[in-house]
Amino acid sequence: MERARVRAIGVPFALLLLLALAARAVTSFDGLDDEVIRLAGLGEDLAEWPAELHEPIATADVNPFLWMLRHIDEPDRVNDHHYSRVPEALVGGAFGGSERETATIGGQDRESLESDAETFADELGQNPDDRQPSSVHRPGLTPPYRPPAAQHPDVETVDDGRQPPFDTSSLFQHHFNSFFNTPLETGFFGTAGLPGFGFFDTNANRPWWKGENVCVEREEKEEDITSSDNDEVSVNGGTASGGSSFGFHGFSTFNLNVQSCAEKQHKYVCTSIKNVNGRKRTEKLTRQCCHGYGRPRNGPPNAHCQKLDLYSMEETVERLGAKEFVSTLKKSGLDATLENDVTLFVVPDSAYTTFAEQMWENNLVAFDPMARAKRAIDFASMTARDMILAHTVNGTYFIEDISNEQLLKTDLPGANIRINIYPRGPMAATVRDQSHAEHPYRYTANCAPLLKLNRVADRGIVHVVDRVLVPARNTLMDIIEVRDDMTLMRTFLEMTGLDKMLREQGDDKHYTIFAPNDDAFLKLDKDIRRKLKAGNGCAMNILKNHILDITFCSLAAVNGVKTSTYNMLNEKLEFEYAMVGKTRVPSAVEAELSEVEDEGKKTQRIRINGFATIEESDVVASNGVLHVIDSVLPTDSGMPISNTLANHNLTVFKQLISDAGLEEEFDGMSNRTFFIPTDQAFEQTETGRYWIRQLKEHPESLRGNAALKEFLEYHVAEPLIKTCGLEETTIPTKAGQNVRVNLYTTNPVFTTVMNRATVNCARLVRFDEETCGSVVHEIDKVLDVPKTNLMEALSANPDYSMFQRMVSLTNLTELLTSPDSGLTLLVPKNDVFLEVDSWYQETLQNQDELERIIRAHVLPNVICCTGIVPSEWPFVRTTETISGHQLKLNRNRRPQVQNAGITKCDVVARNGIIHEINDVINVQPKRTSSTGAGSGNPFESFGSITRPLTFWFK
Repeated sequence: MERARVRAIGVPFALLLLLALAARAVTSFDGLDDEVIRLAGLGEDLAEWPAELHEPIATADVNPFLWMLRHIDEPDRVNDHHYSRVPEALVGGAFGGSERETATIGGQDRESLESDAETFADELGQNPDDRQPSSVHRPGLTPPYRPPAAQHPDVETVDDGRQPPFDTSSLFQHHFNSFFNTPLETGFFGTAGLPGFGFFDTNANRPWWKGENVCVEREEKEEDITSSDNDEVSVNGGTASGGSSFGFHGFSTFNLNVQSCAEKQHKYVCTSIKNVNGRKRTEKLTRQCCHGYGRPRNGPPNAHCQKLDLYSMEETVERLGAKEFVSTLKKSGLDATLENDVTLFVVPDSAYTTFAEQMWENNLVAFDPMARAKRAIDFASMTARDMILAHTVNGTYFIEDISNEQLLKTDLPGANIRINIYPRGPMAATVRDQSHAEHPYRYTANCAPLLKLNRVADRGIVHVVDRVLVPARNTLMDIIEVRDDMTLMRTFLEMTGLDKMLREQGDDKHYTIFAPNDDAFLKLDKDIRRKLKAGNGCAMNILKNHILDITFCSLAAVNGVKTSTYNMLNEKLEFEYAMVGKTRVPSAVEAELSEVEDEGKKTQRIRINGFATIEESDVVASNGVLHVIDSVLPTDSGMPISNTLANHNLTVFKQLISDAGLEEEFDGMSNRTFFIPTDQAFEQTETGRYWIRQLKEHPESLRGNAALKEFLEYHVAEPLIKTCGLEETTIPTKAGQNVRVNLYTTNPVFTTVMNRATVNCARLVRFDEETCGSVVHEIDKVLDVPKTNLMEALSANPDYSMFQRMVSLTNLTELLTSPDSGLTLLVPKNDVFLEVDSWYQETLQNQDELERIIRAHVLPNVICCTGIVPSEWPFVRTTETISGHQLKLNRNRRPQVQNAGITKCDVVARNGIIHEINDVINVQPKRTSSTGAGSGNPFESFGSITRPLTFWFK
């Protein structure tokens, strides 16, 4: 009978279960309240159930519906292993009061809100059925999801052999259980226990920052707006006269308001910027768990702030393994520090003991004067009290709230702690620890790695560093000046004026210098050292190649991968670890300090660009950090032109400079643009082959050769121009003549994108190769110094005599002799005119026809052969003659202009170029059209629909 009665309620119970599953995607299910049971008409049926089925369930991962279904067939059977029975006296303890309490796991140590928690590897295999109940509650209900205390990142494991409970349920199981295991007040049936849906309940999905135990901090700032970027925007002609925040039809203006919110693990920050009546108002609202409360990092995404069991600052530091630090603090009379809200950067006992032994053995002077000058560390006036103060910062700072390069002012006057943030390197999935997942970045304090983060105490926060933080009171230049192994570096910095930059201090002043020692400079070539001491542009570039405008600690380099950054020349520096063998014998001081390994022993060091090795790292200054390297980092931008030519295999030009006795003069040039022909370019041109023969046959005749000097200096232009600054213009050269720069495009669609450049029709094949204060562009032709203008060039070539006769009979002679004309002349050879001699003779007698023909062969701009590319319909390229005729440009086997092929390209004159062609350009006489210029057609330059668009080479 009892079994039958239980089954009789199956239909309404099934409907209720289906209704609960239908609402699963909206909210979570909580169980049945007495009021719900009454409204559902199940009270009498449930009253006849066995008494043991009414006993409360204390386990947090039990689903009440599954429990009931499991016992429909066997109502008398209860699994004592899976369910815990709680005495009636405890029923309602968790939910009966006004506040909900979470049971504390005995013996567990609370740490911080966002701790760098260690992985509980030994707890992962624990049976979830062996866990202890975390709270008690009313019959038929399970408590809300609260992770056991051992899961919380603020809990440390004590060394007493006990294993704290650890939730090993899967992600799916966690979310499935949360469907049922939520408190009734925020469950499926709403706040009053009445039938309903959770999405009508505002508390069901309330974010954590709107929950309990959240403290709110508001900051407001108002300032005048002076920049044009903050002007009010008028709408439909409205005036910026203030008023309402939005308006239409000139009645008012609207003010741009910007609001952004960002959520972190322990805080929610909203920033609002309002522009009202010419003043900018900034409001910052910060919501975070109050002190003593925290959110479990591995809990649900919307886990609310929970009370933490915090220890005193002293006990927290001791539990982190820094007992010696606390002992020194007390001996120094700084006990009151532990009673204030401070941030401590504590040192583990092992590192602190090593440091203390060095100090005590030297009577609080860590090194002898020579070693102290070398390392730029002054402990002579530093006491144990000063050391503690240098690790103490007033106020509480979570590591996530500190920005990169931020300076934290310590209690020691003049000493700051600089925080830097670096990305972690790639790690295999099998070796990633919990700290890697919680903190994707690595942090340093004065370049000392932070080992443990965000340990919250009752009156502050503790971070653990791996070594004692030496007070950074001196600038980078101060450190270099007192080191006796950097005399050359100091000289070069002072000579170039970079010493002033390295003396600058401030929140935005942070540099990294990879400083070569004197031995490194002595390894350079004598000529380079001489040029460096001369103080020319090379010294500036060489030094800037060693300086970064960021703080780059050695921790930034990741073992096993290459780490890269850019220096002040915007050149890449790559860092990687490598095994380096020591070859020098350590000094007595270094041997005493164990700084240098045994001679010949290999050690792992950081190498820069595979060339220089960091011998001494992380010498911290008030405005950055210094690393000592064993070699000068090479850079073309710091080398003279002769070295750049040798490095890029421009051997012919370099040899000509050397044999002409001009190497020193060229190396001393600055702010120049070098157009250097490749060795292949010398072999392919007549002028180039001539100078190659002179090098081989008469090298002695080249020294002091005026023609060679003019030839070489014609390849040197002033000022320094990189490709991004090239324009279609003429540039003066050191030889006194100008070179003409032209830009072209090879793209048939994006015709305004210039991707090809020429100088005197020699194409730039490699470019922007920096040298000492100058830049090098490699070209595919040698540059001959033009001696004639276009008219003189026609007269000088007998093959052009017939065309020259036609020009002399027209009024174009003045145009071809103008020094600034910049024309392209298409010249048929005499052979072409001899084939049509009768036409030629008739044309000479017709002045109008003669001038029309000549004008069809003159282009108003310079078009080199390299600028003529394949051109097919619909992307047909054309250019215009001085008479306005359109000529088609194309390239098949050779460049073509209209109906003629170019047989000889780019005869350079002072005022333009000549192309030799194999036919007379055939153009029709221009006809007056009703759509022409006289008709006022605004699109006349685009031509008719059937004619291709005009393409201009500007």
